[in-house]
Amino acid sequence: MAASLVLLFASTALHLPRPPALARASPSPLYDRRHLLLAAAVTSTLPPLAAVAGEPLLFTPPPDSLSSATILITGANTGLGLESAKRLAAGGARVVVTARSREKAERAAREVAASAPRGAAVVGIPLDLASLQSVEGFPSRLEAALGAGAAVDVLLNNAGVMAIPERLETSDGFERTVGVNHLGHYALVAALLPALRRAPSGFRVIHVSSEAHRLASADALRAALRADLDPPYAPWGNYALSKAANVLFTLELRRRIEAAGLAGSAVALHPGLVGTDLSRYIVGGVGAADVRLSETTPPPTGLGKAFKENLLDKVVLPVSRGANTQVYLAAAADTGGDRKSSGGLYFDDMKPSKPSAAAMNAELASQLWEVSEKLTGAKIAL
Repeated sequence: MAASLVLLFASTALHLPRPPALARASPSPLYDRRHLLLAAAVTSTLPPLAAVAGEPLLFTPPPDSLSSATILITGANTGLGLESAKRLAAGGARVVVTARSREKAERAAREVAASAPRGAAVVGIPLDLASLQSVEGFPSRLEAALGAGAAVDVLLNNAGVMAIPERLETSDGFERTVGVNHLGHYALVAALLPALRRAPSGFRVIHVSSEAHRLASADALRAALRADLDPPYAPWGNYALSKAANVLFTLELRRRIEAAGLAGSAVALHPGLVGTDLSRYIVGGVGAADVRLSETTPPPTGLGKAFKENLLDKVVLPVSRGANTQVYLAAAADTGGDRKSSGGLYFDDMKPSKPSAAAMNAELASQLWEVSEKLTGAKIAL
């Protein structure tokens, strides 16, 4: 019930678009404030999540169960990515953590290594998904760190940005939300495919999507594809577009992997309503839009603070539980450790879930692949 209320009020108070008007103008600030007050008032009597459900159960791979795997995680210096890196390292995996700068990547690697059993192999490598040049050069940096011919068993595409208040561009001129969340990861899969194919027991590509993908209708997706993934900017509209693109890309990647007879799989997931993501991007206001994946976001004030304390803090998941599904899939727990196959296309709470009909549209998935290839110049040679 509480989670449903979050989705209901967030969709009005926080400008979540209603399909098919993906690029519709945002409501007025007055409309915003009224719905924030309503959401806070209605939910002020909700009990905390822990009081209802108890301490959440965490999924952690057994020690040494991943000792033969190299797992690469994008955006692993904060939040879900950092938590996932720690849990996968605890399972014995060699973990490659990436962040926009070398300093952040290496600091995250030290933190992960300190939390893992002695001797854990953790490497930090810079990767800026808002720069195709950085993505294209990443395999060379990877081999410099791991050795020539290094294999990647699991690619966990976790990095992302959300609800940037105004349109910003990547270094290649793409709208930043779509550029980082989808196009950067598309180009990364292309760049790392040789390393993935070298995985001796099969590979897996994982995309962290969101239930927000359901807010992008088929008509809105078609319009966005006609506009080369750059429709009139709306913060939540573009976020929904990017998350639908994650699922569509996964669908088409899986189809092509199977058609090529490769030993690999592709899956997508919804991590849940996770405290870190919501607090950083939604309630902090314009100044908290973390387009640089900063670690220093000021706390919300005023109505944002009331909304957070009376609603978000009572129903959102802690980061530890939010990371469950991506850790579960990175460990291939859905298939008993077999990365060559998967127990589904899209997962929520460590269980297969049915994506929206638009995100399962094979024609849209194929068109997205073609547009992504055209925009990035990157070809995924399956």
